[in-house]
Amino acid sequence: MAESTTLVGKADVQKAKSEIDRMKRSLSGWLKYRTLNDAVVAGTAPTSKPRAYAREVVLQSRDMAAEQQLAKQLYVLLAESLPGVQLPDPNVTANPQAAVQLAMIAIHGPAPSSPQAQGAWYTSWPLLVVGGLLLAITTAIKSSADVTKEKERLACIQAGACTDSGFFLKVGGVALLVWVAWQMGLHEKIKGAFKSK
Repeated sequence: MAESTTLVGKADVQKAKSEIDRMKRSLSGWLKYRTLNDAVVAGTAPTSKPRAYAREVVLQSRDMAAEQQLAKQLYVLLAESLPGVQLPDPNVTANPQAAVQLAMIAIHGPAPSSPQAQGAWYTSWPLLVVGGLLLAITTAIKSSADVTKEKERLACIQAGACTDSGFFLKVGGVALLVWVAWQMGLHEKIKGAFKSK
């Protein structure tokens, strides 16, 4: 009895590559803040707050349960797509840097000494994702990385090592809207309202 084969279309592969790229961007964003916060804890990053306070804020804000979930998800993805590659222990109790190490492999590939480090590791992912094997896990990794990134970003702001650029962008956006409305005649309406009183 012949097995049925499903053809994978170019559009499916492109969609899978996009999903992988979104996952990698989320991981990179999380790693940016995680690395900066690690530097705060180590005392090597400048902060606007007292060093002991900044360190305590970062340590108390770090969500090791979320990192454990992210490490397990990354381990499943990498074990499935990189058979034969020695992966770090995903248990954050035994290896507190597990999620970081696994995220680096997911973004950059295995170590250069590995035979699969020549790029084949990445080209096989879209086909696995299209096949449905890894689509759910890449989506879960992206979601976990986004949630964990936001926690690290907020801790970074509280520690005084980051600025809340989102706040300044919102203020700038509101100011721009007010200016446009003013130019479109809002000032005339305001003058008219005061004159009628």
